[in-house]
Amino acid sequence: MLQFLKSSQRLLLTTKSGWQVALSEDVLQQLHGYRQTGSMMPEAGGVLLGKLLQEGGTGIVEALTKPGRGDRQSRFGFFRSERHHRETQSYWRTTAQTGAYLGLWHTHPEPVPTPSAVDLADWKRALRQDLYPGQGLLFVIVGTDAVGFWIGGKRKRIELIGHWPWELNDV
Repeated sequence: MLQFLKSSQRLLLTTKSGWQVALSEDVLQQLHGYRQTGSMMPEAGGVLLGKLLQEGGTGIVEALTKPGRGDRQSRFGFFRSERHHRETQSYWRTTAQTGAYLGLWHTHPEPVPTPSAVDLADWKRALRQDLYPGQGLLFVIVGTDAVGFWIGGKRKRIELIGHWPWELNDV
């Protein structure tokens, strides 16, 4: 379930199992800015950073890494460089070791995004190999008209949480 909380300017995601994560207004604005609205715009992506407020329960995405040096971008592909890992470690240090890697994000040049086979393989690899707090990771695909949210875990299948339409008055 997706719910925009006007009082805190956050988008709250709630899974069927009760796991919740909120995205700050700043993160939503940044993601909105990377939509592939031009015919030549390449995919963009990065890492979702924030805090896990209770083990396996509630989290908040407060920041993200952005595409840049070392990344490979094309119209239909994005490869995160090692720089994103270094920026995640830096975030952890600058938040007095309370900040965490909460997931991955990237864009698609389609109105309502769906994960490709490459996306699913990347997400499954991240769930198997990456170190993260809690029971799972959040996966975000930014489309031109909506943003999609998925959740997965080491012992949990990847499932769609939902799609949220971009409404400029809400971002």
